[in-house]
Amino acid sequence: MGELAAGVTVLTTASPRGPVGMTTSAVTSLSLDPLLVLACLANQSGTLALIRAHGAFAVNILGATMDHTSQVFAEKPLMERFAGVAHHYQDTVPVLDEAVASLTCAVHATHPGGDHTILIGSVTTAGHGSGEPLLRHRGTYRRLA
Repeated sequence: MGELAAGVTVLTTASPRGPVGMTTSAVTSLSLDPLLVLACLANQSGTLALIRAHGAFAVNILGATMDHTSQVFAEKPLMERFAGVAHHYQDTVPVLDEAVASLTCAVHATHPGGDHTILIGSVTTAGHGSGEPLLRHRGTYRRLA
């Protein structure tokens, strides 16, 4: 699947200890009516457990210059990922200020998918910034030509 270029996102949610999130490219639109998105998260993901507990999350679409942000949300310990990252709250979930677009979602359903869980969100708010998206292809960050 590394041959398939994908947009890079950070899924975020609120927890009793503060905002949390994780980098993922396994995100896609699912339905226009109702407006649904789908994301796949590892079953043992701490972010997944907190999304389930909170019942809501945001999909933050990263901009072409946000590869450092992607790495932070992929590699740092869960509760340290928001250190120094500008964000605000929309519909009870943290949204990254520099994202080129964001969707806030209520958890609509979850389904087992092998070693991952398929998370379906019902979109409550969509926001647009500006700029080109960050892509991932063959394990490397890419930009639109």
